[in-house]
Amino acid sequence: MQSPQLKMLERFVLRARIVQDHSLARDIGVLRNLASHEIKVIITRDLKTGETGLEMKPVDLLPTEQLESAAARVRPVFLKSDKVHYASVLDVLAGALKGRSGAAEFSAKVKELRTKFQQADPDYPHGKPKGPWEGGTLNNKQLSGAWLYGHLLHEDEVRRSYRGGMYPEEMYLAAMRTVCNEMLAVLETLHLIENMQVGGWLELPENIFTDDVTVTATSWVQPGTVQAYVAPMDTPLPTDLSQDLVASGWKDVADEFLTSTPEQLK
Repeated sequence: MQSPQLKMLERFVLRARIVQDHSLARDIGVLRNLASHEIKVIITRDLKTGETGLEMKPVDLLPTEQLESAAARVRPVFLKSDKVHYASVLDVLAGALKGRSGAAEFSAKVKELRTKFQQADPDYPHGKPKGPWEGGTLNNKQLSGAWLYGHLLHEDEVRRSYRGGMYPEEMYLAAMRTVCNEMLAVLETLHLIENMQVGGWLELPENIFTDDVTVTATSWVQPGTVQAYVAPMDTPLPTDLSQDLVASGWKDVADEFLTSTPEQLK
């Protein structure tokens, strides 16, 4: 495998781990439920009159900020310009397995993942719409693309036109299912790469699987010894911090602002 291909896989692993660190990925079962296109309907019949009725059950919607952050994390995998596009990544994995003994199970998984990505990708197979919506039937991909790429991640008037007069909640629901399916495809690909790495099919740097990729701390202070100096506003900034700052007109903040010395406090 050539170096550019390895670099692509390294970048994908880091991106996929950012997706994996998102709160929606903590429970895969819940994520799968959110990704499903399930509609619950209650059918009723009045036993006296014989009259029937239908009642749509409410669908739970994710908090908008949670979905928006997930969409931002997964977006590069669906952008060809970001060099971690799922099709290219899967091509590299398929190439690493081609002609090698015992690769059938992994190769089948790559093929399965390609289908999952394509099903989740709002731009597959037709690509970005070239003109505004002109009426007719809208599918879930067009609705989710209108929300994600017309309203949220990009400012695209053409994409927004594909809302087709639908309620914002309908667009949001389509986008929610799309993002969750995108996340699932990314996470499954990450796990495939991990298994291939453990099995010796890939030789990626181990640190890309362990280095921190997100910030979880709620506070932070810079490590090490801190020194601070002050000087009149017209004092030139030092070009080399190893120089004698005091000799250049700077004063230690302690000397400048703490007027009392230990001897004076005795």
